[in-house]
Amino acid sequence: MLKRIGLICDSTADFPKGLEEELGLHILPVHIMVDGQDHLHGRTISNREVVEALRKKKEVFTKPFFPHECADFFESLLEQYDRVVSFHLSTELSGNYNSAIAALNLMFEDEAQRIKVMDLRGVSVSLGLVVKKAVELLHEDDNVDTLDARLQPYLRDLFMGFTVQDLNWLKKGGRVSAFAAFVGGMLDIKPIIRLENAQLIPKDRMRGKKPALKRLVDMAETQYRKLDGNCDVWVAYNDNLDEAMVTRDRLANRLARRAEDIHLAEVGATISVHTGPGAVCIAMSPRVMHYPNFA
Repeated sequence: MLKRIGLICDSTADFPKGLEEELGLHILPVHIMVDGQDHLHGRTISNREVVEALRKKKEVFTKPFFPHECADFFESLLEQYDRVVSFHLSTELSGNYNSAIAALNLMFEDEAQRIKVMDLRGVSVSLGLVVKKAVELLHEDDNVDTLDARLQPYLRDLFMGFTVQDLNWLKKGGRVSAFAAFVGGMLDIKPIIRLENAQLIPKDRMRGKKPALKRLVDMAETQYRKLDGNCDVWVAYNDNLDEAMVTRDRLANRLARRAEDIHLAEVGATISVHTGPGAVCIAMSPRVMHYPNFA
């Protein structure tokens, strides 16, 4: 007998350690190219290996999974589940969603109709938070066809802001110009970038990493107050755990919460390619009731 719903998430989502397994997610890996060699995120290359490649100034970039790879992945899960829901990052930031939609056209119609592909309009830990909400909502009501509508309040109030150590990574991704990266590096300028309307938008800039992190905490506190404190809060880091923990402690103090209630997540290799080592991110989303045995 088939299980009711299988859950897929592409590897651009980042979660606190162990939560992917707890949520029952099947991870669909994107491609990571390192000096011309093709790797699959989490399968043939690790986060640590990608960070090391970045630090050694190797040529590193990402590519969406191919439609035929996605179709094969879908078909394997349809052997186990009645329905499959596939969660993806914002189409404003990647071609993953479009590749998943194209995969449906490679499948038999009756199979494709059992699959729901969703653009959750987030990335990294913001995507992870919305995936968590989606799973919670499906545990409350497993009607896949109404999930879009039920997720809208969480998408509307989703917050993510981050800063980086080195502007050159954002320059490679087209987020800042070569001139801005050069001048920013000379002056130790650190940008504050927010996720707004499914796009990454520069909102502020500070001279020095510590002032940038303090400004990021200010922004997060403002959003927290708007949500009346009824939200999940995650802090993500990329090869800078100590810096992230200091930021989490400062944020916890400002929010009058225990630091342990603000979960830490490592930025995955897919996102590392675009932010570089040293990035710190804060994300939050309104909370919903937890289902039994869910951490």
